[in-house]
Amino acid sequence: MIRTTGFCVMLSLIAPAAYAQTSSETEPMATGGAATQPQLGTHQVFFGLGSTELDSDALAAVTAAANEYRRTGTAELTVTGHTDTTGSAELNEEVSRRRAETVAQELVRLGVPETAITQRAEGENDLLVPTGDGVAEPQNRRVQITLQEPPPPPAVAEEPAMAMVEEVEKVVKRGRFGLGFYYGANLLDQGDDSGEETHSVTHLVGLNLTFDYLMTNWLNLSVEQAGFYNFNTDDEGIGGRTVAGLDFVFAPREEGFGSTITNLLPYVGLNIGGIYGSGLDDDFIWGPEIGLNIGPVIAKIAYDMPFDRDIDEGIISTTLGLGFSF
Repeated sequence: MIRTTGFCVMLSLIAPAAYAQTSSETEPMATGGAATQPQLGTHQVFFGLGSTELDSDALAAVTAAANEYRRTGTAELTVTGHTDTTGSAELNEEVSRRRAETVAQELVRLGVPETAITQRAEGENDLLVPTGDGVAEPQNRRVQITLQEPPPPPAVAEEPAMAMVEEVEKVVKRGRFGLGFYYGANLLDQGDDSGEETHSVTHLVGLNLTFDYLMTNWLNLSVEQAGFYNFNTDDEGIGGRTVAGLDFVFAPREEGFGSTITNLLPYVGLNIGGIYGSGLDDDFIWGPEIGLNIGPVIAKIAYDMPFDRDIDEGIISTTLGLGFSF
């Protein structure tokens, strides 16, 4: 109940304890700056001169504030202590702090979480009734309990489209170009001008261009084009080797060809194609191949058997190089 009559004011001057006032009106929001939190209600708890004790009226006001908190369940309470202008500023600040503490303790006893309460001490500042210094105005000896809605939770970003939340598939590098050193050991030289067949080994040295494509995680299609010079024969000169192959990969990887040394792809396969050039009888070839891809490193060895030779008169073809995956 608000005391506005002169009689009530005189009575409050001689009261040894406190009385209270409750207001459910919402104070306007501050202007000229950021918006304040929505205010639910303000409860005034009044005290006697120099007192920090709660009387029955004061307890009723605190109980009303606690009940309002329970209705909301999420409100935040600010408990601010005030004094009149009698006494020193330092003493008034201490009295206002003790008044705020008394009210906060009662709120906690009534079930309001301590974490929901903020205490402040204003002393003789922010007077409810403006007065000069040394005026024992009972309306200024108070604790103001303000209930406010808690700040809204951070806005939750909208769920992205399903296509965005699905796990992004790893880029599968199934193709690869490679270039490497080529060496071949021809176990049958048919290169002399007289047509006489010799059985010495000739050496084929050059470069090998390769193309690989992983059709599945375990099956690879390869194409190779080698250019070389044929040494140690009566008919030395330039030659070439063109083959296509199908390889079985022993350690299939879903991510395909990799660029790190941990990506190992051993394989075995079968080649078919042709070999031609100086010191060689141009002929179709076929034969097995084994290899190992270690990240970007390409290493392979094949045994090429010309169609017109015996099985022990083939060509050992090796390649060591680097590949570019795509």
